[in-house]
Amino acid sequence: MIRKLLIVFAAFGAALGASACSYGSAVDIAPMNARIAKPVIAPGDYCEVKGETAPFSVISKEDCAPVIWNAATRTYTMKDPDKPAEDMTAPVIKLDGTLYAVQFTTPDAKGEDRYQLLTFIASGNAFVMISPLDDEPLKALTAKTKKVTFKPANDGRPYIAAGKPEDIRAFLRAAAQESLRTRKKDDDVSVGVRDIAGAPDHSAGKQQQKDIEAVLAAMKALTPK
Repeated sequence: MIRKLLIVFAAFGAALGASACSYGSAVDIAPMNARIAKPVIAPGDYCEVKGETAPFSVISKEDCAPVIWNAATRTYTMKDPDKPAEDMTAPVIKLDGTLYAVQFTTPDAKGEDRYQLLTFIASGNAFVMISPLDDEPLKALTAKTKKVTFKPANDGRPYIAAGKPEDIRAFLRAAAQESLRTRKKDDDVSVGVRDIAGAPDHSAGKQQQKDIEAVLAAMKALTPK
């Protein structure tokens, strides 16, 4: 079973096998010296939050996901307790303020879109993933991005073929903003917050509410007018 929070986390597993769930790249933008050196969210169990305004409900009874930080490799691992073989490990880089990118290496990939990139907002011990652009909006944005070279992958979706890391980061920031700008008003926003897996569902605590509201405020601030 794919846990709800894994879906919230932009379907990390699917991102490794379906480029439409992420941004493909032939360029490694997360070598060791570019990775965050300290965890942006604390290790622990992360559970889904219901609601976009207080009071928030934390769905902790089931479908939470343990998140582990490895200081030596500067990577996060999101574990699926039901399927250990589907654990996903990846480094994170900072894009700007509370906006970050996570980079996965596609298993057995050879060049082209070997890496898969996703963007997310984090504050305190809460985060929200930003949906990757669909093919057509992505093509429109890549056509306006002059400092990064894009090529079509086998499925026709553009991937990053070449570019300086700073220019790729700028592209990812623009993609995140465009995704938020075109987000439909009735699209659900699913926030993950640190909690205790298996505990009864409950109202968010004071610190949890503060972190959730900070993430939602950052998301609003990043959305173009």
